[in-house]
Amino acid sequence: MSMLMRQEYAIAADDEGRPAQGWAVADDAALAALVDAAAPLHAFLRPAWYRAAASDVTFHVYERDGEPVAAFPIAPRRMGPLTINEVAGAYWPFRSVPIREDAGDAILLAMLSGSDARAALGKAWRVGPIQGNDPSIERLLPLAAPAGWAVFKRTISHSYDIDVAALRAKKAWPSKSAIRQSRNYANRLGRIGEVSYRKVTGADWTADDRDALARIEAESWLAEISDGADTKFLDPERRRMWEDAARDPVLAPLMFAHIMYLDEAPIAFTFGLEVGDTRYQIANNFSEKYKEYSPGRIILTFDFADAAERGVPVIDWGAGDGGYKARYGAKAGPEICDLLFVDDGILARMARPLLKRQGWELISDR
Repeated sequence: MSMLMRQEYAIAADDEGRPAQGWAVADDAALAALVDAAAPLHAFLRPAWYRAAASDVTFHVYERDGEPVAAFPIAPRRMGPLTINEVAGAYWPFRSVPIREDAGDAILLAMLSGSDARAALGKAWRVGPIQGNDPSIERLLPLAAPAGWAVFKRTISHSYDIDVAALRAKKAWPSKSAIRQSRNYANRLGRIGEVSYRKVTGADWTADDRDALARIEAESWLAEISDGADTKFLDPERRRMWEDAARDPVLAPLMFAHIMYLDEAPIAFTFGLEVGDTRYQIANNFSEKYKEYSPGRIILTFDFADAAERGVPVIDWGAGDGGYKARYGAKAGPEICDLLFVDDGILARMARPLLKRQGWELISDR
């Protein structure tokens, strides 16, 4: 039986007085056990992932017969003039809630219904940005209206996916031309120094490795246009987030980076997560000093060749330049959106005009 702290919510009892179902506040061990029973895609939704994103997160868990069914890692956040509850998460696509794969719709409907659900989640709670095909979202959305929630959606973009398995079934991937072009660029670089590569995971990377990633970002176009705000390792808070997540021994090996060096200088990298059957490309950057040699393309082709060799079936490349990504066989994938669940009543009716002006669309209500 999971160790749950029932300090906020009463667990309903059956006729014999045994715990039946209800909301509780869970400790880290209970959440970790739940993740093990959730969809393989959600193997990353461990306590360390949420805590890396929000120090004030609370794990609100719905329990049935002494076992957790679903967990909502909630942190309060400002949304315009209001403070609402938000499902925490350090980065896309993992801003979701773990749900037991074997949980039936009747249990999940009971979970979302009634005053206890509002006490645990708030009368308005947000999930996102998240992918539209997220396993938990696909379970919860059809049940929202019957449980008394109006759901608003704000579409942000969509991901680009590479179906590596399908491409490799037809011909070599990455293509021979991509490999040849990458090799030619690397040979040109080789005339001015020694080109080498290093592959690390969150389980074996060093401070020097992370310094190398930060140095590349500092010399990249991204640092110039955003003052470092969207960098993953140059920005100290973002770097701390990834470092904190990597302290979890389960999460650490799921994080990877490929680093390209010219002599002793790091000049390009890729960074991402590999969970279940999917590799998520989080970042790909290079030093502007060597732009004419296309180091970003070299290291990306190196990364993709590694994925193909290891039998990774799908690469999720996130949003961005679809034309560039199409060269590697990427196609438009699931949308990336924000979802806002609002108690379906006076609150939802009052919020609807304001949310509409801010780009939110009502997609589900009673």
